[in-house]
Amino acid sequence: MKKILITIAIIITIALVLIGRIDRTPIHTTKEYKTTLENTHQTIKKIQKSVDAVDTLKIGWSAQCIIPKGVPLAVAGYGFRAPYRMVRDSLYARAFAFDDGVRETFVLTLDLMIFPIEVRKRLEEKLKTIGLTGNDIMYSATHTHNGMGGFDPSLLGNVAMGKYSEEATQKITNAAFEALKDARKNKVKGSIGFLYSQSPEWVTNRIVHNGRKENSIRGIKINRVDNKSAAIVTYNAHPTNIEMNYWILSRDYPGAWVKNLEKSDKIDFAAFCAGMVASHGPANPNNNKDCFSKLENMGKVLSDSILNIWDTTPTESIVSTIIEKTPIHFRPSQVRIEKHLKVRDWVFKSASGGLEGDITLFKIGGINWFAAPSDISGEIAIDYKYDEIANAKKEHFMMTSFNGNYVGYITCDAYYDTLANFEIREMNWVGPEYGAYFGDIIKELIEN
Repeated sequence: MKKILITIAIIITIALVLIGRIDRTPIHTTKEYKTTLENTHQTIKKIQKSVDAVDTLKIGWSAQCIIPKGVPLAVAGYGFRAPYRMVRDSLYARAFAFDDGVRETFVLTLDLMIFPIEVRKRLEEKLKTIGLTGNDIMYSATHTHNGMGGFDPSLLGNVAMGKYSEEATQKITNAAFEALKDARKNKVKGSIGFLYSQSPEWVTNRIVHNGRKENSIRGIKINRVDNKSAAIVTYNAHPTNIEMNYWILSRDYPGAWVKNLEKSDKIDFAAFCAGMVASHGPANPNNNKDCFSKLENMGKVLSDSILNIWDTTPTESIVSTIIEKTPIHFRPSQVRIEKHLKVRDWVFKSASGGLEGDITLFKIGGINWFAAPSDISGEIAIDYKYDEIANAKKEHFMMTSFNGNYVGYITCDAYYDTLANFEIREMNWVGPEYGAYFGDIIKELIEN
């Protein structure tokens, strides 16, 4: 009997050490929310005090391959997977440089699941050698589920993204750095405009059957005086057309989309940044049986949507470009075990490094481009009516994910206790009411 009691006591002790209760304190009353809101107001003051551009915008771009030669790397996507066996289409770092005569700003997107935290940290050390900082860069990723892994040294990263590889991490970092330098070196005077179209047939709500979906195509049109043109495009469907039993590297539909744009007679260079993908997946309106036919068809339709509006989309040449990053303060992590129980924060920190991130805002002319440190849901943009708020100011809204940190999924708060989907349970690391938390910050920044 004594041994049984000791065993029970040990089990209870271990449970208390490892398991805690979900914190349901109303988010708006927390010190973390109030501190972040103050950070937001400081960001607004910086933007309001910024000096306007007085000269024609200069723009450059470049791409560099990020795949290291001869290194066996796991395919990153759908959880732990084996090393890739072939390259269907190569993976790149794609960079844009903007110079408004007052400031230099940059966009950098990678053909990977996320923008790796380790790569960002190393890259920002290298940026110091050329007079730049991480605050000058808008980060993103295509979110392909058939990119390479091996770029996250944490325990969670080794499990989810494949065994850590120093060679891969350094290759990605170096390629990103070279792409930024090359884009900066090749700037030419030009102009930019806001691209907007819709493609409801190629996106679906993957959390709620027949649920709401944000089906917009958004992007930036770039024309230069040397008759070269480029596009940055975004869409809200997960790049998950390729099934997980293919051990190949591929950019999925974003690669097909970019390829078709660059093959056209209108656009010389293009890049894709994952949009508000948290609750959105790719649809299959043509009922393609083959996943590769599906992604190619999807890329063609999305490409045509941009090319059809290209000539009628106006551009401006004298525009300000400002990047500001608003730090987010997080409560202790809340990775759920069941409805009211979670893994304690120290366990999560030990496995992943913890929660850290910001809301990035890239104001380029009248375009308010936000980037989240997460998968973020397009349903939040619908609920908050971001387009209406921006349009009332004669401005535009766009939003992307994976801005150089990663804190899991940010979805509608109404789903937190009503759905048991993977996206809502296992991939929500922050706890209840963070849809409203992120939503409020973005709304405040658009309005002011």
